[in-house]
Amino acid sequence: QIKEMKIKSKIHRVMLVYPNQRWYKYDLTTTWNLSPYMLCLLAAMLQDKYEIKIVDAQFYNMSEEQFGKEVQDFKPDCVGISVLSSEYASILDTAAAIVKKNNKDIVTVAGGVHVTTQYYRVLEDKNIDYAVRGEGEYVFRDFLAYLNGEGTFPEKGIVFRNENGGVTALPLDLVQDLDALPLPNYDLVDYPAYTNTGPRYGVDSVHIFPYARLLTSRGCPVGCSFCQVESISGNKWRPRSAEKVVDELAFLKEKYGIKAFIFEDDNPFGQKKRTKEMLRLIKERNLNLKWKAAGVAVFLMDEEIFKLMAETGCQMIGIAIESGTERILKQVIKKPVDLKKVPEMIKMAHKYGLYVAANFVIGFPGETWDEILQTIHYAETCGADYCKIYPANPLVGTKLFDMAKELNLIVGDPNKVDWRYGRIKSSEFNPKDISILRVYEWDRINFSDPRKRERTANIMGITVKELNEIRKATRDNLTFENTGI
Repeated sequence: QIKEMKIKSKIHRVMLVYPNQRWYKYDLTTTWNLSPYMLCLLAAMLQDKYEIKIVDAQFYNMSEEQFGKEVQDFKPDCVGISVLSSEYASILDTAAAIVKKNNKDIVTVAGGVHVTTQYYRVLEDKNIDYAVRGEGEYVFRDFLAYLNGEGTFPEKGIVFRNENGGVTALPLDLVQDLDALPLPNYDLVDYPAYTNTGPRYGVDSVHIFPYARLLTSRGCPVGCSFCQVESISGNKWRPRSAEKVVDELAFLKEKYGIKAFIFEDDNPFGQKKRTKEMLRLIKERNLNLKWKAAGVAVFLMDEEIFKLMAETGCQMIGIAIESGTERILKQVIKKPVDLKKVPEMIKMAHKYGLYVAANFVIGFPGETWDEILQTIHYAETCGADYCKIYPANPLVGTKLFDMAKELNLIVGDPNKVDWRYGRIKSSEFNPKDISILRVYEWDRINFSDPRKRERTANIMGITVKELNEIRKATRDNLTFENTGI
């Protein structure tokens, strides 16, 4: 039941915020900077009617006091707070408390991946007035207009406290025509500072500056059991047109002088026709940019695509194989990967000089220890230049979460997330087994060969010595404090 919502005064000034993940903890992952893309896109949707300020407390490593000073100085009427991962859920509460301490009448609206999947937890915090589920470009704009008495209540996307004191969540809102969205307004941030700062080390990070982080599609139809994408942005793949993508790249090169970019989509090459058109346009317009893509569906590749990738400056692709056993792939993960064809596709990519990284996941419910070792063996022998091995993590909003929770296989709080540690138990392994195995097998498979070490260091843009330091730090950080393990 939707109740009439009233605010003390009309909204004129809107602050859009990324809280600082270091307010919760400090480790290697909390130093990853988020892309300003989404905040700048929301700003572009609002800028005609409101005065907008973007505060990225993460990028500038702001203290809680510094963030409070930003709120005090700008005096916003509304603050939109975005949190990516549920691992850092507490920083949403921290940010909201700071806002309300400055002025309890400021309207606080939460958004982001964590909010979309765990909105019921978010509104337990009385400092958060409303939440937006899904994609907020239109919902947030229309909701602010409604609060100002200038429109109707949105039919989707809003989460609010109802007349009965409970939480009402309207259906997920997804933008169907991505081409209709404006370009992000990067003038509201120091965009060159972002383009000259790497988000993290890794084979899939760009180390040529300045560079851009690009989103060209949303949603995924594959439906892997461990993936949150379906619950966040739907099971329909929605691309921007090839022309719009290349126009944005040309704009970023002309205005900001970018020399490289990275596709950050979950599935940037979801349709062969569109992939080839996009790459041909990049080639025809002679953009002369280097690029990487971490989310490549290997079953949607062919030789022409690999050739076009190489011709347009691709350095690296990341393919998600997930498991080296047919049973786990088909019965548990539900992914259409043909394990017999993968090595052939990797050889084809190598033919055009592409560096290939492959993702694997171990520790699923019902997976045997022998099947886990089979995946490790496949990772070692499939021909990939680099392998990442992740623990199966039952994230809220996934089929894996529902399965593991129903079977009572989750160690600790089911809602707690920590990407580095397994949380699934079985009669054949425990989370500690998975966490130790993945780190040491990652190290053995990727770095036993000096030639592989050198090539990997090169693709990461670092020296072999620096790479070895990262390896040691990864092994040293294999601790289980505060994980319940």
